[in-house]
Amino acid sequence: MVKEITIKWLAILKEFNMIKEKLKELLAIPTKTWEEDRLISYLIEHFESRGYHYELDELGNLYVTKGISEYYPLVLAHTDSVHDITEMVVKEEYLPNSQGDKKLALKAYTKDGNLPTGIGGDDKAGVFICLQLLERFNVIKGFFPVAEETGCHGSRGAKEEFFNNVGYAIQFDSTENDTMSLSLMGTQLFEQDSEFFNKTKGLILEHGFTEWRHHPYTDTMVLKERFNFACLNFAAGYYNYHSNNEYVIVEDVLNSTLLGEGVIKKLGNKFYEFKVTKKDSLSWFD
Repeated sequence: MVKEITIKWLAILKEFNMIKEKLKELLAIPTKTWEEDRLISYLIEHFESRGYHYELDELGNLYVTKGISEYYPLVLAHTDSVHDITEMVVKEEYLPNSQGDKKLALKAYTKDGNLPTGIGGDDKAGVFICLQLLERFNVIKGFFPVAEETGCHGSRGAKEEFFNNVGYAIQFDSTENDTMSLSLMGTQLFEQDSEFFNKTKGLILEHGFTEWRHHPYTDTMVLKERFNFACLNFAAGYYNYHSNNEYVIVEDVLNSTLLGEGVIKKLGNKFYEFKVTKKDSLSWFD
């Protein structure tokens, strides 16, 4: 029995280390709004190596489709960050999570001067989560829009036909490890009293997502305004976003990945309608 438990934990540790190294590799790619070529090239190489069907539009948005279905779950994360293009080294440190516990974290430093520089976990951590979920499902769509940080330009210019058979969308672009968006700039993402949320609420709480907030914008706001499917936006495990001291906690990225996996299994390949309501400017932010 002890031997079986040891083998199981060694397998878990091996998987954890493999995922950590892949995450470090992606986070080390510098990207900034409209200067996203290196990350886009990395993603294209990733898709081609796995035989995914993908499209690249004139803006730089990437669209991925796996399998054949009437409706698809969609996962998304934007490919830009606010940070200047800087060659960086990603180091491992133990830094506090939302609960004040020190956890294994990834933080970036300049190659030349060893100074803290923004790692761009917002939203490269979200991109990584989406890549993990694309590998775990045979029927799924992925959307990787450009230029979110200056007004969601990629999502606003995205091809409408790609979204016609999306059943619901899950973005990973909220902060830390326990937050999710109820609304973005006053745009409600889903109906709380609905089959969509009733199926997922318990799982969301099990994974520690207890801070449900009214947030500023990200891409699901634009998708919700353009289309009638329900959306979610979950934490991606990044801290001190938009600063040189930004970092990403590995355990939180894995937890969000597992949450996304569980939510997709609960919701399946089904359409969940939610038509956007009029914005309430008095409750845009918490």
